[in-house]
Amino acid sequence: MKKTSKRGKNHASPGLRAGLLAWYQAKKPIIRFVCLFGLFMGIFYGVLLIPAVDRAMYDYLTANAWLSHVILNLFGFNTLLNKTQISSGDFSIVVRRGCDAVEPAALFVSAVLAFPAPWAKKTVGIVAGTSVLLAINILRVVSLFWIGIVARPLFAKVHLEIWPLLFILAAFALCAAWVRWARTPA
Repeated sequence: MKKTSKRGKNHASPGLRAGLLAWYQAKKPIIRFVCLFGLFMGIFYGVLLIPAVDRAMYDYLTANAWLSHVILNLFGFNTLLNKTQISSGDFSIVVRRGCDAVEPAALFVSAVLAFPAPWAKKTVGIVAGTSVLLAINILRVVSLFWIGIVARPLFAKVHLEIWPLLFILAAFALCAAWVRWARTPA
């Protein structure tokens, strides 16, 4: 006969408790990673709500547009820049929120911070991985402008489907590469 409490519920058997504890101990690193990752992403989205950060993001978008404009001119596109708008006689784009690689970088940084590794390796990973993602974003803006000129019917598909997928894959690949490197003995 099973023991019941005053409320009539069964107490968990010692075997069940031991099994749950063993399961938790085995999954503890994964649970810790997921919780920390979620916390860091929550902090990221919370920080974006701060008005001063929102204004700084506009300055960052302007810098992205300026650098893309410079690169496009190096390749002979003769673009003009007006804040975040890059234009030529043939095409025009505006660099807006979401066109900035900030979210893929936040995903990468959150994963690196949540992963159990020495701080020195986390720092190297954050700087290197974020730099790569931001550089890929400049390539993205430049390529979208070029596609808008030479293959305008493909612009929407590349902008809304292909580049977002490439960014997700890049962030995951960078995470995997960093984890592999971070786990090697110093």
